[in-house]
Amino acid sequence: MPKKRYLVAILISLNLYATAQKNWVSQKFDDKLTIAFPAEAKKVSESTYIARDSTGTVFGVVVVPIDKNSFLEATSTDSLLTRIKFLDVVVGGIKAKMPKYAIGDIKVNQVNNMKTYSLEGINEENKSTVYINIFLLNDISYSLTCFVPAGISTANKDFFFKGFSISK
Repeated sequence: MPKKRYLVAILISLNLYATAQKNWVSQKFDDKLTIAFPAEAKKVSESTYIARDSTGTVFGVVVVPIDKNSFLEATSTDSLLTRIKFLDVVVGGIKAKMPKYAIGDIKVNQVNNMKTYSLEGINEENKSTVYINIFLLNDISYSLTCFVPAGISTANKDFFFKGFSISK
């Protein structure tokens, strides 16, 4: 009997994951990035686009050019150092703009052959969770963000974070 329950649970999970992927809309941002959203993303500022799915989960992307000169020291032209300083500024800005979320430390991952910098935070008031993946390509920063309400599956979030492609 437990084996049957386990099998049913797996089949339901696979069905939910497959459902999360149906009817998503691919949108192109600048000339490099294409992202799959659950619905057409709406532009809410010069560099920010968001979409919401039927569960109330909010998906967003922020595309920001990096002004390398702002992060270079007079004695260094090291692009790694520039990226680290840029990420410090970005993470500090995210934490400042989201004071209700306890955001953890940055984690480095590899998604779609891109090095990503991930953050996760929880809002203690409403128990919602924010997930952020940042990646840098040439002189552009891409931040993928997902706000998941309490008690909602993260299948759509997982699909969103893996559902981007970069044109060469």
